[in-house]
Amino acid sequence: MRRLNTGSNLSRHFQESMWLYIVSLLCLFTGIVLGIYTVRYMDDLQRQDLISYFLDFNKNISTMEVKNTAVIIESLKNNLPMLLVLWVAGLTIIGIPIILIVDIVKGFFFGFATTFAFYSMGYKGTWFVLLGVLPQNIIYIPCLIVASVLAMRLSFSKLKDRVNKQINYNKNYFLDYSVTFFIILLVMILGFLYEAYVTPRAIQTIATAAGSVIF
Repeated sequence: MRRLNTGSNLSRHFQESMWLYIVSLLCLFTGIVLGIYTVRYMDDLQRQDLISYFLDFNKNISTMEVKNTAVIIESLKNNLPMLLVLWVAGLTIIGIPIILIVDIVKGFFFGFATTFAFYSMGYKGTWFVLLGVLPQNIIYIPCLIVASVLAMRLSFSKLKDRVNKQINYNKNYFLDYSVTFFIILLVMILGFLYEAYVTPRAIQTIATAAGSVIF
């Protein structure tokens, strides 16, 4: 019975929030497109600097000792601030623009990283993206999209209450909101672990097999 209630609640959530998911996804795809075009139209000098850095990384990664704890900390630095910003933004009446900007920024980083890998490594960049970029983002991106929608729903609710001059503070809803974000963080930890323990080995394998990057 509890499982049926959970399924019903999830179904109702997606039905009620479908347009918010569409808006969030549109912002994400906008960011991806911006990332793609940034790589394609960036200054030649900037591009060469990035390529040089990527070359050095490619040469050294196969012999580098991977510190898994350091990678996890770096993953937290890259993703946890976004989740915290979304959580805080949902608690304010002006949070919606901030939430949409976070979606655009996440899309930009993903689009930039994948496009630059293809641009630098050619067909070998496919393996770099499939093994080194895509897997953890399959976890991160849906988590951030769900967090964005939850935050927008709460922000809209607060804005509506302010317009109607109502005070509708629901302690239980705030608790549910925060607990849901904590669950999202727990799911994202799977991505952190993959990025720390699997991604470095995959990239080392690609670097060793590729030998050198050909432009």
